[in-house]
Amino acid sequence: MKIPNFKLLITAVFTFGVMTVANAQQTEVKTRENSLLEASLKKADAKSENSLFYINKKETDIETVKKIPVEDIKYVMVLKDDKIRKKFKEKGITQIVMITTKS
Repeated sequence: MKIPNFKLLITAVFTFGVMTVANAQQTEVKTRENSLLEASLKKADAKSENSLFYINKKETDIETVKKIPVEDIKYVMVLKDDKIRKKFKEKGITQIVMITTKS
């Protein structure tokens, strides 16, 4: 490859990279949804008496969970079946949703 063609190629790649970064900075970042939490909420809506919700280790209701901003959620864990069988099965609980927030 000749030197002038190589310089042209490098310039084109660099220009494309700068344009991509500039465009990425201009686009608005959309908040991502937590699919695990969404699925748990849908299941709980169908059978509200069968789910327990905890926010930062404190029991709460489904309406409070729905009000949490997505960007404030740090961690979601859903316990089902075997993990809750011993303690909560006799109460009819089928899932426990534990949410840890950033604040």
